[in-house]
Amino acid sequence: MASSPPPPPPHFPITPKPDPDGPLFLPPNLPVAAAQLTPELCDAFLRELAPSPDDDPAYAQILIQSQLHLQALAAQLRSSAAAAPPPPQPLLPPPPEPAGSSPKSSGGKKRARPVPEMVRVTKLGVAEHLHFRSLVRRARLCFEALRGFYQRQELSAGTRNRADLRASSKMLSAGHWLHREHRIVGHIPGVLVGDAFFYRAELCVVGLHTAPQAGIGYIPASIVSEGRPVATSIVSSGGYLDDEDTGDVLVYTGSGGRQRNRLDHHADQTLERGNLALHNSYLYGVEVRVIRGHTWEAVPNRKVYVYDGLYRVVSSTFGPGKSGRDVCKFKLVRLPDQDDLGSKTWNTAKLLKDAVDSKICPPRYISLDLSRGKELVSVPVSNMVDDDSSPLDFEYTVHPEFSLLGLVKRQRGCHCVAVCGLRCKCERKNVGGPVYNEDGTLVKGRPVVYECGALCGCPITCVNRVTQRGMKHRLEVFRSTETEWGVRTLDLIQPGAFVCEYSGEVVVMDDQSGNALMEDRCIIDPKRFPPRWSEWGYASNVDPGVKGPQSHQFLETGYLLDVSRKRSVACYISHSDTPNVFLQYVLRGNEDESCPHLMVFAMETIPPMRELSIDYGMA
Repeated sequence: MASSPPPPPPHFPITPKPDPDGPLFLPPNLPVAAAQLTPELCDAFLRELAPSPDDDPAYAQILIQSQLHLQALAAQLRSSAAAAPPPPQPLLPPPPEPAGSSPKSSGGKKRARPVPEMVRVTKLGVAEHLHFRSLVRRARLCFEALRGFYQRQELSAGTRNRADLRASSKMLSAGHWLHREHRIVGHIPGVLVGDAFFYRAELCVVGLHTAPQAGIGYIPASIVSEGRPVATSIVSSGGYLDDEDTGDVLVYTGSGGRQRNRLDHHADQTLERGNLALHNSYLYGVEVRVIRGHTWEAVPNRKVYVYDGLYRVVSSTFGPGKSGRDVCKFKLVRLPDQDDLGSKTWNTAKLLKDAVDSKICPPRYISLDLSRGKELVSVPVSNMVDDDSSPLDFEYTVHPEFSLLGLVKRQRGCHCVAVCGLRCKCERKNVGGPVYNEDGTLVKGRPVVYECGALCGCPITCVNRVTQRGMKHRLEVFRSTETEWGVRTLDLIQPGAFVCEYSGEVVVMDDQSGNALMEDRCIIDPKRFPPRWSEWGYASNVDPGVKGPQSHQFLETGYLLDVSRKRSVACYISHSDTPNVFLQYVLRGNEDESCPHLMVFAMETIPPMRELSIDYGMA
């Protein structure tokens, strides 16, 4: 849906929240005004404030809290002394550049990047939400195209580098990271609670996190009006011994003091950088985005990161941890009125799959398998809205039967015996190189994909026969108050993965008879789908090596699908202008080119319980 970009979000000040512990408790023998504090005095106070074993527990906690505040103040004073700011300059607009002038100054140096602004985005309308969601989707498509391209380069060269970091670095240098002109506190527009990512670098590309490696993302002191850094996001993977996580409450251990791939600490943590910023977020009441990292063996890097929404830091403590070393511990509580946690929805999906596999019908489920065993995996049907059970009235069909109309050429395909390669007769029809990656995901969209077919010599395990191996992801048809019936996934779906196929009764006709048929039938016209395939796998605007769609002679589809009596699960997928799946034409062997299969592929990472949506070309 085309719309003009919304106005920039308003600025907001950071105002300190009331500290429940009150001001710093300074010892009576060291009286000094706050304005007279120096780093050396702070160090002296810290020694005086060290609690003793005989102190009352409540008083000892106050002393520890005061130590934490003094450490933060000492770090800030040292930072200010190390880099004294230049005298303020009047804010004048830059002089206009002459036409055709270079963006570089007369000295040949690039102009300094403008200082980002600190903002919060609130109360987006529908059009603004769609606009930002589209921006996020395009950024993720570009990242995945670059990452896949660099990974294939590494595989062919026999090297192993971080293709994800290379892709994000390329996008950063080309100016394709989102929200670089702002530092956003709170939700990132266009990112939904529950969105899943396979790489930390991708979190940075969309603006959800700011550090590809560090666990705490923060806004530097130079941007904050109070002159202190504040944290805006954390990535929690349970990597520290003192971490605790119950979902809505998270105890997060600060960074530092731990060796790689070890849980225990070998050194004390310090209140600096990210730890200091997260402590300041506690002092000022700044909400923090929480991204949780989960182990997921089914994906290449065995890790998935899920955005779980906004949390408030309600306590910040410093002291001995379980390993005996001093650690910074932050307690965060999830803010109300947000969508469910990703971990909760993922657990719901797992329970549903377990129930279906055990032939136990959950409440309000009207069928455990819409396909009646025709698909490789069950397709349950649920209705939590009313008593409609219309999906059960249709005959389920997995593939359109082109052979009944004599549309299948019975000609031999390739003569490959085991693995199809560059010499494969079918593979050579695909302009632009291989169609699928080794994990079965689509390399890039094309006007049509040529797979090997049933009359080819290669086995069904051939890398060029992905869609013929059937559905692998568990889908559910569900009753919706917004789209009547829809489809959601119960599995995590990788971007570029095959999802399902549109099927029904094949009808070949001229325009006149077609118009008459469409008045009384439920018809799917393949020509109505926009070419969303052209958005998958291309990033030539960032790296010219990742070329755009290449020209290819392909006839228009010569049939319609009548789904009035027979249909597949794909027929229940809803429309969206910002879809998460797309249609790809696929031909097998020597099938008639006017009758390609209508295959559905994932356009992005789709988490469990997320509804599938496709662009039907509706106005």
